[in-house]
Amino acid sequence: MKLAERFPLDIDLLLSVLNYLNDAVYITDRDRRILLWNKKAEEITGYSASEVVGSRCMDDILVHIDKYGHPLCTTNLCPLYRAIVKESSSKSPVLIYAKHKKGHRIPVSVSVAPMRDEKAEVIGGIEIFRDETAPLLDLEFARKVQQHALSRELPQLEKISFDARYFPHQLIGGDFYWLKKIGESEVAVFLADVRGHGVSASLYTMVLRSLVGMLENEASDPAKFTGLINEKLCDFTVEESFATAFYGIVDDHSMTLTYCGAGHPPPLLMNLATEKITRLEAAGLPLGVDSSQIYTPASISLAPANFLLFYTDGAIEIFDNEGKPFAIQGLEKTLRSLDFADDATPLEQLYEKLLEFCGEVDLTDDVLFLSLKTSS
Repeated sequence: MKLAERFPLDIDLLLSVLNYLNDAVYITDRDRRILLWNKKAEEITGYSASEVVGSRCMDDILVHIDKYGHPLCTTNLCPLYRAIVKESSSKSPVLIYAKHKKGHRIPVSVSVAPMRDEKAEVIGGIEIFRDETAPLLDLEFARKVQQHALSRELPQLEKISFDARYFPHQLIGGDFYWLKKIGESEVAVFLADVRGHGVSASLYTMVLRSLVGMLENEASDPAKFTGLINEKLCDFTVEESFATAFYGIVDDHSMTLTYCGAGHPPPLLMNLATEKITRLEAAGLPLGVDSSQIYTPASISLAPANFLLFYTDGAIEIFDNEGKPFAIQGLEKTLRSLDFADDATPLEQLYEKLLEFCGEVDLTDDVLFLSLKTSS
């Protein structure tokens, strides 16, 4: 293979080495035009090197999407694009889905890095990927089980509507929510974030779901309900496991929210007319730490055209490429920039803006958004 001057590396020599790897590898120039495609890449994708070398990686070859189906190759969220333009390597592998030559999707864990010449100038990028089909079979089933445990049908009241979006870092995660109508005009809202993410955290969400079901008859009293959940969860905690939580009762007639907090980030109440935001601070230890913890309820009034955002800390504990934290101030600022029209999807918009801020394909922690909106 003759090499372009803009990519002064010996591709033939590299290929002779990389063909021995059990991971798929391809190398591109700065325009993401494929220069090298090893044997494992051929095996996983069905594309031979002769079919792809010289093409750009987004030219109907891999056509990467994230686990929610969002396209990556044609956006600035493409991992390889970020490696080249931002001159940064992957901190950890990211799960995405590539397209096989036959058209079906393949789950692959991807790591990327910029390629540099002898002057340390970026001349292209390298992507290493591994087929995760077999390991994900059990996780896919676990994901279905966990999704079934979440509230599938959101209760709707006369003057208040609810919405929820869950974005686990892996296929399963440690965030959990439960909404249920417990009276003629009342809805119980429970939100929890188990320490960590992945399989271990998801196991605790199933314990929480069981406890919520077992104690459902006490749900009308926020302080008592939260205290009982905490007391029971303490029997299941191992080492440093715990869960932050927020529990409240929304009343459509009195237009109030009565709530307790358990070490959880404060929900944000925004007046859509004035864009004023109030943080619903609530003291209390996380669940599973101290079985004797007493939770104290608080209450606020809801007004027309209010938007209340509940979230887990994965939404604020993110950083941009220069290490600047997003924090709760960033979430408040972003909240004011969303479209809240009747047909809009503010929670989807919010997640996309978080990705834009950190510039990654996926956030480093589970993120759960739950909202309520009062009619104008």
